[in-house]
Amino acid sequence: MTATVPLNAVNTPRLSRNREFRLLWIGQALSDFGSSMTFIVMPLVLLAAGYSATVAATIGTASLVVALVTRLPAGYLSDRYDQRTLMLLCDLLRMVAVGAVALYVLLRPVPIALALATVIVSDAALEVFRPAQNKVIRRIVPPQQLGAALSLNQARAYGADIAAPAAAGLLLSLSPSVPFTVDALTFGASALCVAAAVRSRRTTGTHTSTRPQRERFRTEFTAGWRYLIRDPFMRCSAAYFAGINVAFSALAFALILGVGREPHGAVMVGTAMSAAAVVGLAGSLLTPLFQRHIPLKATLSAAPALGAALLALAWAGGGTVAFVAGFCALCLLTPVTAATFATIMAVAVPEEIYGRVTTTSSLLAQLLQPLGPLAAGLLLARLSLPSTAGVLAVALALLAGVPLALPAPTQPITPAQDRSSS
Repeated sequence: MTATVPLNAVNTPRLSRNREFRLLWIGQALSDFGSSMTFIVMPLVLLAAGYSATVAATIGTASLVVALVTRLPAGYLSDRYDQRTLMLLCDLLRMVAVGAVALYVLLRPVPIALALATVIVSDAALEVFRPAQNKVIRRIVPPQQLGAALSLNQARAYGADIAAPAAAGLLLSLSPSVPFTVDALTFGASALCVAAAVRSRRTTGTHTSTRPQRERFRTEFTAGWRYLIRDPFMRCSAAYFAGINVAFSALAFALILGVGREPHGAVMVGTAMSAAAVVGLAGSLLTPLFQRHIPLKATLSAAPALGAALLALAWAGGGTVAFVAGFCALCLLTPVTAATFATIMAVAVPEEIYGRVTTTSSLLAQLLQPLGPLAAGLLLARLSLPSTAGVLAVALALLAGVPLALPAPTQPITPAQDRSSS
């Protein structure tokens, strides 16, 4: 297969005319907005209830742990069961969980146990929803429009991150229950959109005449791992994105910790983060243009190369502007690389194991990401911010060379081939 997917085809209706995709996009835009507000408001409500910052911070830790633990089972469920049913259950579970917090906070301060339970239920449901949604999008969007669809989904998430902080502050000033109420309503709206847009359908991996008997659970559950191990492009790309995610996380926390300790640093950090969200939105919207005109390896190399060049300027000049620019450069081009890789996976991976392959790849890509903040803290404890920029510039420069050695995307490994050699 080719490295990129053409985005224009004769006699193919425009993506904006695709009713199913449009409904899904609207529903998820609303729920992304509500979830972004809750992510901000929950720790603030706990602090207002008298809990310490350390206790409130456990919410973030719990979210990361739940995401990692449930990701692989979520991929298995999306391949094994009807995606429409899974998506509706996830939306309804999140609506009930967040709605319970909205009701409780009207009566008394939110206990930490309820907050943690809400985060666990919501994040586990989100992990199941994502691969199910990805399979539905692959089914309702023509292959030549998958790149545009995935870039619009990324843009949706960035748009929510831009709008949610201001809305959260405004609604929280009215009443602590209002942001949670709005979030619960957005999940209800998303469920309605899913019900209207998605038809029930069993995937070919669970109901087919060529497989009269189901495989053993272990064989089914590990199908994603085996596919990635056997496909050189997917395997090497997962390692590349693991490095990018660690570097990105380290750069973000170096900006927060290094710039934040300077005079007026909090304002600079807030401005930089807002600018990064806007730039990320722009990068998501530019993805189809990159996919049409830029070779795959050049696209994957561009983000770390540009970030390395700007961080080298920050190291040489000792200023923070180039440091922030390097961070924004990654925010601009990382969505492009992520959507391009996701498009290749959507075209190449067999549908019956698509959920397991995508969640396995995502887990591998993010498994080392928690080391980024630790690396940033260790660097800043021993080096100045410009010197830290220099170290990160070297790391990104090395990552920029990795895509040049990537093998070409290969034809998918069929389940029959996978079983015959396992």
